[in-house]
Amino acid sequence: MARSKGHEIVLRYRDGNLSRCVLAREFTPLDFAVEAECESGELLRVNISDLKAVFFLKDPRRRQAEMELGTMVDQPPAGAPARVEFFDGEIIHGVVHEYRMEDSGFFLYPTSPESNNELVFVVARAINTLSLEG
Repeated sequence: MARSKGHEIVLRYRDGNLSRCVLAREFTPLDFAVEAECESGELLRVNISDLKAVFFLKDPRRRQAEMELGTMVDQPPAGAPARVEFFDGEIIHGVVHEYRMEDSGFFLYPTSPESNNELVFVVARAINTLSLEG
């Protein structure tokens, strides 16, 4: 599964820093780097090994609608409910549609309407535990 160019993202680095950007080119779990353009116009090429996760942000109108309705506008794809605990203790819940060991990570679809994230690319090397629930 690929994520398209122009999508607004937040790069969360392993050291705790973050960058708010827009994808400069399509991204897939097979990629070893993310190419993005920051708000300042700077082009970044960040190695996956330097990241904890890539958060793909919801359109603000979609998030507002979900908050008002108290439910997801678009349901996540079928998959396994999962709990991800990162090396720094942060925990996120969602649905994992597919994960292959040869990939650098996997996409997690948040299931909470309050989430600002449409999708999270979880970097495999940043995980402490991955629990599939159900």
